[in-house]
Amino acid sequence: MIATDWTELLAPAWGKEPALLTAAAPTDPAHLHRTVVAACASFRAGTVFRTFPQVRFHTVLGWLGAPGRLLPDTGDPTPAAYRARLRREPAGSGPDTGFLLRVQQPLHIDYSLWASVRDGLERLWRRVGLPCLPVEAELTEGDEYTCARGLAAPSEHAVLTWVLGGTLEAELHMADGPLRVLRATAGELLYWPEGSRWRERHLDGCLTLRISVPRAQRLAAEAVKNLLAEEVGKRLAYDGTVPCLPYPPPDGEPPAPTLAIGEAARAAAGGPELPAALRTRWAAWCSSAGLEPAPDPREDVTLAPGQRLRVVREILRQPDGLGRRIWAVNGHAFPVGGAAGELIAQQLPLGRELTVDELCGAVGVDAQNAAVTALLRKLYRLRGIEPAEAAETAEDGRADR
Repeated sequence: MIATDWTELLAPAWGKEPALLTAAAPTDPAHLHRTVVAACASFRAGTVFRTFPQVRFHTVLGWLGAPGRLLPDTGDPTPAAYRARLRREPAGSGPDTGFLLRVQQPLHIDYSLWASVRDGLERLWRRVGLPCLPVEAELTEGDEYTCARGLAAPSEHAVLTWVLGGTLEAELHMADGPLRVLRATAGELLYWPEGSRWRERHLDGCLTLRISVPRAQRLAAEAVKNLLAEEVGKRLAYDGTVPCLPYPPPDGEPPAPTLAIGEAARAAAGGPELPAALRTRWAAWCSSAGLEPAPDPREDVTLAPGQRLRVVREILRQPDGLGRRIWAVNGHAFPVGGAAGELIAQQLPLGRELTVDELCGAVGVDAQNAAVTALLRKLYRLRGIEPAEAAETAEDGRADR
């Protein structure tokens, strides 16, 4: 009997109503826990701001800004061992009546987990459509904890939550329907559409992987505004301070610093830079199925002329002006220009195997051509191509699982 793909089961409910269905998670509890431990490492010394991942530890008394030893480390080999250690903490120093550990945007620190989630999302987007903004990922470990943050306002995101252990009970308040209570256990997926309000109970050592899909128009406008702010910043020599001006202010025009920002915003909005930045970001999002941040490139490698390579990820290409395209792989985008770029792209379809000198011969250049080998090394660093023997070993490993 062939198991039904969870994306096929979910598609009819997408954007309409909550759903609870059987769905294998993109990872297993041990892998999820290892990623949580790695994400928590820098937070054990205190809270870290303006970086991903972000770690939050909640108890019934509120969020702990510096949970320190209450975060898991390498001495907690499993989620169960971690919970047992928390219960042994001295009275008053640990979460006596339950806890929730939330790790936001952690997937990029583990490429195999990131790629597994990305592959599942790609299958879903083929059925329901690719969102125009990146999604947000979150891992949680919790026990006997009720979370009401979703009651504050209707959600601007559609929410997918895989349960890998324990039980997640969701109390869903729909705008145009009755209250619904859904209980998901290991091996199940909970979905609710945008516009929902919810309260959750994390029970029995609950482990989850959550993907929040942006759906509100405000979020798209904010993304464009942030890009515009980046372009304005490039045009201004700004030292990070807010100027103090004479008081009372003189009559006449607004102050020069404000006018300078306005002029820079006008120039950025009317110039080619903002559309180019949007095209580049969109190419990157498409190649990652919207899963950001993307993993960092791996270490460089030397490619010999006889090295046999396999294309293991589709190389997305989008026009970017005359004779120029944006190439994107695994959430990273970069420009490639000239006719040679098109010839090379034709030789690199997904699954193709060829040597470096075979590629150079096909595009009519010497086997030691620096431009071709540099492009191949870039694709290797972004995990778009692999040595053929490494690709075969990876496929064997997936087949064994």
